[in-house]
Amino acid sequence: MIRKATFELGRCIRETGQALDRLGLRVLNDNSFKEKFSRHRQVMALYDKRPKIAHDVWVAPNATIVGDVEICNDASVFYNVVIRGDLNQVQTLVTMSQLAMAVRSTRARLKTTRLLAWVPLSSTALWSSPTLSSLLAVLCPPGRRVPAGQLWAGNPANYVRDLSDDEVADITKQASEYKSIASTHSDEFLPYGTAYLDAEKIKAAGGHL
Repeated sequence: MIRKATFELGRCIRETGQALDRLGLRVLNDNSFKEKFSRHRQVMALYDKRPKIAHDVWVAPNATIVGDVEICNDASVFYNVVIRGDLNQVQTLVTMSQLAMAVRSTRARLKTTRLLAWVPLSSTALWSSPTLSSLLAVLCPPGRRVPAGQLWAGNPANYVRDLSDDEVADITKQASEYKSIASTHSDEFLPYGTAYLDAEKIKAAGGHL
């Protein structure tokens, strides 16, 4: 609690100083303070809560992982995904869990969000503290536990039916394909951003950032 209060106080002081500095620059008709590059960060701590991500997890450049989040081996976090471990923990406990444009949210008084093995998620899914077991097809209300081998759909998600053996095998195939796609995409990006190269060119030309 004290650490959070100290963080908030420091942020208030810092942002007040920045606002005054920018006001002075605007008066002088100096726009050098304007940011030309995206300041997006893929992984961010929230107070004392820091994400724990396995070394082989691929996180898309525009994905966001914040706070008390734990992601195990062979998982992939695709484009536009937002994983927030702000009030409760978010865990992918076993390998081959693939997140595709899903938004995962935890809220006060709710339990940890848990995603087990071989669970490929459909686009624009919104979660609030469910537990998703292995081999699921998910297209969930807060606190819901979804057993293995079932199909849930709708908003909020509801049980539709049990999956056939062929469908379960196909889910495993889908998760493996996501992993292959993630590996291909990871080869397209360096482990660090390249905006600094453009910034150096602008500075070398006598420009301002």
